[in-house]
Amino acid sequence: MFEKDLSLVFLLDFYGNVLPEHTRTLLSLYYAEDLSLSEIAAELGISRQAVRQTIKKGEEALRTLENQLGLARQFCALRDAAAQLRVDAAPLCSSDNLPVRTLACDAMRCAELILSDSDSSGS
Repeated sequence: MFEKDLSLVFLLDFYGNVLPEHTRTLLSLYYAEDLSLSEIAAELGISRQAVRQTIKKGEEALRTLENQLGLARQFCALRDAAAQLRVDAAPLCSSDNLPVRTLACDAMRCAELILSDSDSSGS
């Protein structure tokens, strides 16, 4: 038996739409719905082996896309930078120095916008 690599759920969010619908469905059932290979096979009327092979091909495709494009990695880096910006700028928003306060509050708004967009993406 093999263990599920749950980072693939994250990659499925980014790249799932470029996969064939059947592959995307099987990956969603397996990772998002946490169904076993046997449960998926029974639900869809196909063999367990066919489910496993399709999932393995889908996983490989997701990893290849991330290795080539790096969108998920870039998203995480942007989200982490925005979170750090929010922490660093927050105390400066109450500065007596107007230009510093203005810049810090603008930075906070940008960070909040990035973070609110990343929250709404389900990631």
